[in-house]
Amino acid sequence: MAQYDVILLGFPNWWATAPMPVFSFVESYNLNKKMIYPFVSHGSGIYGESISDLSKTLSGTYIGEGFEFEYGGGSRISSNLSKWLKRNKITK
Repeated sequence: MAQYDVILLGFPNWWATAPMPVFSFVESYNLNKKMIYPFVSHGSGIYGESISDLSKTLSGTYIGEGFEFEYGGGSRISSNLSKWLKRNKITK
């Protein structure tokens, strides 16, 4: 993990937050001074408390703008994902 400055972290919104294995994963690495961009799938709860829960767990880590999408994806997911990646300077 030390070789990465930017981390894309994907997970489903379970009961208004990230699943516990996601928290176990991020807690097992030193992510200080890293930039994390979460992308979250959901049924209807968007992010819930997942972004703020990650921020509390990862103090010293930049949590960037998240990307959310419903489990079914929808016809605009590809376009919206491309815009999100460009807006956050993850891709050209």
